[in-house]
Amino acid sequence: MRKRNLRVLKWLGILPAIAVCTHCNREFRVPLDALKRVADAQANLKSQFAAHECKQDEAFSSLG
Repeated sequence: MRKRNLRVLKWLGILPAIAVCTHCNREFRVPLDALKRVADAQANLKSQFAAHECKQDEAFSSLG
């Protein structure tokens, strides 16, 4: 089983705006109110990532 990681896909300057789970390809977006500070944006993405559960069908949807 592949290890899951959070990878940033889109940056707004130095702010991470959109990230994805490398295992299931689920996308996470930072809400506008958290885009004012780098720490808030990072914390928001990390909490969304930590709260999600990779689903088996999502993990293999990119294969077929």
